[in-house]
Amino acid sequence: MSEETNPVATETVSEGSTNEVSTDSTDVGALIAESKKYRKRSQDAEARLAKLESQLAKAEKAKLKEKEDFKTLYEQNEAKIESLTASADKWAKYQEAKTAALLEGVPEDEREALSKLDFETLEYVTNKINNAKSNAPEVIGNARKSDVNKDFSQMSDKEKKDNWQSIVKNFNNIK
Repeated sequence: MSEETNPVATETVSEGSTNEVSTDSTDVGALIAESKKYRKRSQDAEARLAKLESQLAKAEKAKLKEKEDFKTLYEQNEAKIESLTASADKWAKYQEAKTAALLEGVPEDEREALSKLDFETLEYVTNKINNAKSNAPEVIGNARKSDVNKDFSQMSDKEKKDNWQSIVKNFNNIK
């Protein structure tokens, strides 16, 4: 191997010595050096250009990916909006029907005032009105009815125990 490298080294040295000998070869050597300098600079510029072009291509791909993501997000949001709109329409129809049903159960003179209330308040008020127990007015001279419907001899022990107070009251009323 050392033999192979030596002849190459001697060739380069011999070329350099021949260039220095003639004045024309000195000008050629300077031109060659200048050409090599421009070639190197051109190669560096091409490498930088290739690198910048690849970065630009990557940036465009990233933008396209973002745009596709936005497109996907847009499509997802559109589907969500459609389903929520359908649910909102369904709820609005239910509220209208329920409000009409609640107002029908109210006397006519109160409907106008109650129709101005929001749905939840109207529902609460009508439930209170419908669930209110009306007490039967007491008439003077009428005795209250006893809660015991069976005869004492027909009651079980548990029924006797549960209704003992009313049984005693009935007994005191008979005397």
